[in-house]
Amino acid sequence: MKEPVRKLGLIGAGLWAMTEERVNELVKDLVDKGDISKEEGKKVVQDLVEESKKQRVDLEKKISDKIQDTISKADVFTRKDMHELESRLETLEGEVQKMKNKEKMFFK
Repeated sequence: MKEPVRKLGLIGAGLWAMTEERVNELVKDLVDKGDISKEEGKKVVQDLVEESKKQRVDLEKKISDKIQDTISKADVFTRKDMHELESRLETLEGEVQKMKNKEKMFFK
């Protein structure tokens, strides 16, 4: 399950990088033509980078939430479940040992 999520992240990162590169080219063309100033161009690129970061964080959260939702619906045995089961097993082993000790004392 990790590999598809990793690939999805790489695809998203690749699209983001292509978009930023394309915007840089477009802004450079606009600056070269004199349609916008260099400062305005920098602001456009900066705004795009900030918005892309926000969208990436939002996408990562949505993916994480969806994965957690899918895992909970799939009834998968999690690490937390394993630790809880180990704890219960240790408790039971302790109780069995106490019973054995009482049995030894009773039949002596």
